[in-house]
Amino acid sequence: MIPMPALPNRCLRRLLLALAALSALSLPARATPAPLDSDAEISAFAQRVVAYAGASLVRWTVVAPTHAEAQAKIAAIVERLPPIDRNLAARLIAEARPDAHGAAAFVSPQIGSTGAGACSWQVWVSDPSLPSPDGQAAMAPLASHDRMPVGPKATFRVGHFGLVQSKLYAFDETRPGAIRDLATVPAIDIPVPKNGPEDYIVLATARTAAPFLDGVKAALATSQGARRSLGPDYALRQRLLGAGRGIGANIEAVPSSMISRKPTSEIAVKPPAGRDEALMETCLYALTPTE
Repeated sequence: MIPMPALPNRCLRRLLLALAALSALSLPARATPAPLDSDAEISAFAQRVVAYAGASLVRWTVVAPTHAEAQAKIAAIVERLPPIDRNLAARLIAEARPDAHGAAAFVSPQIGSTGAGACSWQVWVSDPSLPSPDGQAAMAPLASHDRMPVGPKATFRVGHFGLVQSKLYAFDETRPGAIRDLATVPAIDIPVPKNGPEDYIVLATARTAAPFLDGVKAALATSQGARRSLGPDYALRQRLLGAGRGIGANIEAVPSSMISRKPTSEIAVKPPAGRDEALMETCLYALTPTE
């Protein structure tokens, strides 16, 4: 056997660098905490906090080598919030990490709370574009009537915690009548529409069968979880909420400090009299494309 000539150190080093670059390209992007060391980074994070104002269970942990430094970063973030959004300071949590190199922030959802929109359904959103403390895609729960911006690789899960005897309906809708039946989607982590309009998740619990929603399921029976354009006669939001209305509209038009919390009994959306009287509870969520 003829021995192979030894590679010069320079060639070996180039080969190792090339292999490392190829390996990095093959790995998925990892979420990291958002840095807060410069004024520009603090301003960008303040804009992020405002963007997620409609996600009532999202909280943000701000870490720094000392608790005082973390509190100082929070104060700097709050200074950059619009006056009507200063109440979002309550969502910022200071944490000291002596081993931290500078200041950073990441999402830390409020677990175990239903928020103001109490509902027997639960929606969890996983989004790698959210800053995360451990390099994994961050997950955040949504309360009913929440509105959350999501990136193009975001997914969501749906679960129900009410009576098993109830009739359950789970859909999501982009344009009016463009619907998919979530009960038939094969994936557990359901991708949100890419580069599309807002995605409204419509989850309903009925004491007995709801004829209109059964009609939607029948129209989607052969879709195998794909979205179908059924036309305006099947539009969910107009029928359940009324024409021209959409969840999150109040969040856009009215400062959150002016929105009073309603009793749980008033949160369930009731359809007009004479239509689907069996409907007990309707919970809606909006996923909007990030800018």
